[in-house]
Formats: sequence, C-alpha cells, structure tokens
Amino acid sequence: MPDARVVAAPREMSYLRILAQGLVPATTAPDVVEAVRRQLAMQGQQPSAVPHALIVRADGATSSGVDAAFAAGQLVRSWPMRGTVHITTAADHHWLRVALMHRTDAWTRQSEERLGIDDSVVGRAADAALALIGEEGPVTRARLIEAWQEIGLLDGGLNGGTSAAGSWHRRHLLVRLQREGILVQGPRRGNEHLVIDARSLPGADTGPGGGGGVAQGAAGHRAALAEIARRYATSHGPVRAADLARWTTLPLAQATRALEDAVEITNAAAHQTDLTAARVPLARACAEGGLRGSVRLLGAGESRPAREVLYLRADLPELLDNSRRAVGRTLFLPSFDELHVGYKDRLCLTDAAGERLICPAANGMFRPLLVDRGRVVAVRPVGEGLLWAEDARRSARLETAVERAVRRVERRLLG
Repeated sequence: MPDARVVAAPREMSYLRILAQGLVPATTAPDVVEAVRRQLAMQGQQPSAVPHALIVRADGATSSGVDAAFAAGQLVRSWPMRGTVHITTAADHHWLRVALMHRTDAWTRQSEERLGIDDSVVGRAADAALALIGEEGPVTRARLIEAWQEIGLLDGGLNGGTSAAGSWHRRHLLVRLQREGILVQGPRRGNEHLVIDARSLPGADTGPGGGGGVAQGAAGHRAALAEIARRYATSHGPVRAADLARWTTLPLAQATRALEDAVEITNAAAHQTDLTAARVPLARACAEGGLRGSVRLLGAGESRPAREVLYLRADLPELLDNSRRAVGRTLFLPSFDELHVGYKDRLCLTDAAGERLICPAANGMFRPLLVDRGRVVAVRPVGEGLLWAEDARRSARLETAVERAVRRVERRLLG
C-alpha cells in the first residue's frame, strides 16, 4: 500500500510511468522477450496474468507468441528476487538471482530450521528432480512432488508431521532449488509452467559483473546493482530510491547508491545509447505542485533531499510531449501488473479506496484493472462485471473506451 504520508504525485508522473512501462506505441517493445528484458523482471505470481502483461507491452504480440518464447527457452519463471515469482529472460535469470540472493538468506535459514530441512534433504531433492527431468523432460509440479514422495522425501512432511507441514516442505524445496539455480520454470502447459533444469541457462558470470562475480561481496556486485537500478529506472521511472528498495528489498542507502551509479554510468562519454533497446541516459528530477503539478528535470548542480529525487529516462519528458494522447488512452491491465505493483508510491495511479478495490481482502490477490488518463477507474474481476472506482467520472465516453480496451486485449489473448 502507498505511504499515506507521501503527498500525491502529479498526474503527469502516471503518464510518464505509462510511457516508461512500454504501454504506448512510442515505447512498445518489438516482441515479448525484449519487453521482459527491458523490465529486467516482471511479476509472474499468477500464471494466467503473464500473457496479458506481456502482450500489452509488445507490438502485435499474442498469447501464442508468449507460449513460443517460453517453449524456446527465451523466458523463464522463478524466484530471482524478493521471495516473489518473477518472469525474466533466460539471459538475465542467473546473474539477477545471484546478485540479490543474500536478501533472502535469513528467510531460508529460518524456514529450514522450522521445517527440519538440511542440506542433505535439499541435495536428495535436487538429485531426484534432475534425474526425473533427464528422463522425462520438462515436468509438472505434481509430477516432481510425486517423484519426491516415491523416495520417501515428503513422507509425513519430513520427520513426521501434518499434511499442512508437508505442503510447506514441498513449497520450500521447490523455491529453494530455484533460488539456488538448479531448477527453473519454463514451457507453459495450460495454466502452469513446467519445471526444467536451470543449469544450462547463461551463467551469472555473463552478467554485468563479468568474471568478478555478482554476489554480495564480489568485485562485480556493485556493477550488478547499478544495472538493476538502470533497467528499473528506465522501465519504471520516475521512481524514488524507496521504490527500488521495495522492488528489490535492497536497503534504502544501497538502492540510492545504485541509482546514482546508474545515472553516472549512463551519462558517461563511453555510454552507448541504443534507442531500440531502451538503452538511454538517466536523469534526476523532482515532482512539484501536487496532483495537478509536474515532474521537472533537475539542472546541473541542483540538489534536492534524497527522498525527493526521482530517477527516469532523460528523454521521457520529450517523449511525453509527443505522446500526450496515447498515454491518456484507456488501458486494460492484468492483476499484478508492474504499473501498479512495481512501486512503493502509487498515489499518482490510485488512492487508498482504489487500492482496496484492486486488493479487497488484503490477501495478496489482485484484480485486473482499467486505467484511463493515468488513473485507475475500474477493476474487472475474472468472470465478473466491472467494479468502478469511487472517483471515476463515468461517462458514455469512458464506458465505451473501457469496453473497447477489454475487447482489444481479449482478442490478442486468443491469438
């Protein structure tokens, strides 16, 4: 939920984020793999929402194209950061996972102490999984769990226990083996991603840290964090350091340094700008004037308190000037979309009442949403009708635009 102490950001910030997110023609990616690469990681907690999130960011993409990218091994699904399922490109998976793995070390140790899991159990689970995949190819989660049960790995929830404990054991082993880079989820079958061997994916040493390594304490760790910050600010900006800290679970000071490093790197003479890959210089900015205000780039030597500094693509204001009509159009976005969940401060997109509409039970289950002129105007629960936001100014124009936006996405999802 947004911090109630944060003053509402300008509506313009929402427009700029829509642009950065690749949701309008000026910034749309040429294909779904490039759309994911630009974002670095996109939340993939709900498998059925993944095709929706990708096709709205890729030119002419369809659901079958998303399936093809996973089947070809170009995209994968796993737990590379934040203890939450994300979609990444195969090329980015291992280095991102290794760079941020230390942020979940404490959770792993505590969970395994509570569940009675030790390294020997993890090793047996890994050996069984890799042997199964070697024999049968990509497998379902149910088939993998069955194989673990066949060797007595999950009997009574390990060391005896309830079926509920067994459920936690199963989940922990699945997460742990993906967190360690042994397994990953790949091809889609129905509403599930099949489990595959992750060891053939490009290694962590192919990432920004190179041979210096990207793990905490390694020579390349700072470079890896700067690359994470660069892609996050490029694809999500304007953002504050607090947004990056929440997105990655990095400490605020480390997130701030990573963003400052990213600004310095992208404005250096040696930096190679590539508009087709959204590889552009970053800039600092500030928000002024409340909801009806603006986002202004900071001049050379101009400073603001760190908590107020925004980071974004340097060309974003100019892109906005040329895309005013496009950014205000009605968007139909899936549950867990990065335009909503990718930030700590989302007040430019919706208010507290809108947050309750999107996630009514505060249980982590989000509803698909409709955005018009930069604000959430409605949600569309699966299998139900529209639920309008309290502050939505309903009109014939808006209702027609919402209906068209939904139909447009649904046609592409059927493709």
